[in-house]
Amino acid sequence: MLHFAYDGSIHGDWVARYATRMATRLPDPGLHVLHVEDRQLANADVEAGLDRIKAACAELALPVEVTVAPARSSVADTLLELVPADPTHFLVCGTRVRQKGRGFLADTVSEQLLRAGRCQVLSVRVVQPGLLGGPRSILIPVSGRPEGIRVGLPFLRLLVSEASKVEVLLVHRVSHRRFRQMSHAEALRLVEHGQHYVSTVKHSMSTELDLPLGQVDGTAILSDDIPKEIAIHAGKHKSQLIYMGASVRSLRTRSVYGNPIEQVLRNAPCDVAIYGDPS
Repeated sequence: MLHFAYDGSIHGDWVARYATRMATRLPDPGLHVLHVEDRQLANADVEAGLDRIKAACAELALPVEVTVAPARSSVADTLLELVPADPTHFLVCGTRVRQKGRGFLADTVSEQLLRAGRCQVLSVRVVQPGLLGGPRSILIPVSGRPEGIRVGLPFLRLLVSEASKVEVLLVHRVSHRRFRQMSHAEALRLVEHGQHYVSTVKHSMSTELDLPLGQVDGTAILSDDIPKEIAIHAGKHKSQLIYMGASVRSLRTRSVYGNPIEQVLRNAPCDVAIYGDPS
C-alpha cells in the first residue's frame, strides 16, 4: 500500500502527483491519503485539495481511501500511528516549499518520518510541477558503499517506468587542499576506481529494475564539494529528478547550511526525492 501525507498546500498538490503515479505501479494498486487536521488551514481548502486527488485517482481507475485525523501529540506521531510499521508499506510526503532560513527538510514532519524508519519513506520537493510527477530523466547520486543503491530500490521501482534515462553519479570527495595538489596520475586512479564501482551499480540496477543496460548511464568524478557537483551535474544533463538517500547521520546534522541534503535541496534545478537510509 502507498500512503500519502497530504498537508493541504499547493506544494502538497504537486507532490500528490508523484504519489498517485507511483501508487498505480504497485502490484496491488491503491492510494491511502492521510491528512492530519491543522487549525491554520481552512477546511474548505483541504476538502477541495482532497477532491482534486480523488478526481485524479478516478481518471486512473486507482482505488483511493482518505483518512482525516485530528492531531495528537504531533503530526508525525499521528501519521506513524496510521501507517503500519512494515517495509512493504510506502509513505510519500513533501518538504517545505520555501526554506525561510530553516531549510527544506530540517525540523519538518518529513524529517521526523524519515528518521523513524518504520516504513519506506520518500520526501519530495517539486520544482517543476509541469512534469506532473513523471520525470523522464533521473539522476541518482551514490556514496560508494558496497550495497550501492539497494536501500533505495523499492521507491525507485515505482519511479523509473516512465524514465527514458537513469544516470548514476559517484562524486569522490577529496579535501580542497588535496584536490589542488593532486597529481594527474593519482586523480586518474581514483576516477578509474570510482568508474568501476559505478559500472557495478549500473549492472545491478539494470537487473533489479528490469531496465535495458543502455538506458542506465554512469559517471565518477572528483570534487571537494559533493552537493555542488550534484546540482551542477543535474543542470548540465537536464535531469528532471534527483533521487538520493538521507542517512540517519545526515538527518542529525543540525546546521542547515552545512547539511549536504539541504544544500542539494536548495541548489537543485529540478525536483528532488529523498529516501530514508538507515545507515
